[in-house]
Amino acid sequence: MRQRSTSFVQFTLAGVFCSLAVTGCLSPITLNRAVTTYDQAVTDAVSKQLLINIARAHQHQPIHFTGVSNIAATFDFRVSAGATPALTGESSRALVPIFGGSVAENPTISIVPIEGEEFTKRLLTPFQETKFILLLRQRYDIDLMLRLMTQELRIRQNGQEVAYLNTPADRTGYEMFRRVVTHLSTIQDRNQLHAEPLVYNRTWTIPANSVTAEGFQSLQKEYLVTYNQKDNTYTLRKQIIGRTVITNYDPDMLSPDERAKLVDETEEGHLNDVSFDIRPGHVGGE
Repeated sequence: MRQRSTSFVQFTLAGVFCSLAVTGCLSPITLNRAVTTYDQAVTDAVSKQLLINIARAHQHQPIHFTGVSNIAATFDFRVSAGATPALTGESSRALVPIFGGSVAENPTISIVPIEGEEFTKRLLTPFQETKFILLLRQRYDIDLMLRLMTQELRIRQNGQEVAYLNTPADRTGYEMFRRVVTHLSTIQDRNQLHAEPLVYNRTWTIPANSVTAEGFQSLQKEYLVTYNQKDNTYTLRKQIIGRTVITNYDPDMLSPDERAKLVDETEEGHLNDVSFDIRPGHVGGE
């Protein structure tokens, strides 16, 4: 009879350790499930909200956006194990294991409306050139990006800009827009589409007598200073990184005059403009 009691005690202890081990295994599994489930729920909510707002805009009704600003979830894992004498048996010498456990989840989700300055920045501000170039360098299809992000295409013809709208209602303009973006996509497919910032040197010439000792030290911090003994002047040079231009050639092959002309043309645009320069003699230049 003593051997049976000992075996029951060993069984109870083994059950306690198994319970603790199972709890340690369930915690990561529950955490992984919660993270992916919350993420999927937020993504589905945003997608449905976007579809509803598209329908509202089509019916000329005001659109409304809300966002999930914070998700905080607390998980409480509890396991209890023990043993108690059996209610029956010889002198109640046998031990009966007792196991128990509970899992509690307490999520706190903050939902706030998108309005005011945040609404303006996220929904009404046009895409900047840097965001477009970032996606392009990640090998996204330029055809798809231009159709989704571009409002109009402007082409210089005979010294004037002609706009072609990315709107199916404008049949003539939309046909031209589709033709151009498809042509750019073929250049990209052949790995000949370059998107590089224009790097150029600006130079200034100032009289040497107009520069004091303190001013000369300040100039050396920002410019490359060269003294011209012949005419007693200083030549200041500074490398400037300009706007990004999408081309069908390597921008480094441009002469200084061509580079300066292209820089002046691109600097006239807005921050949400993307400049293209497709030239003959290169892939897609015909």
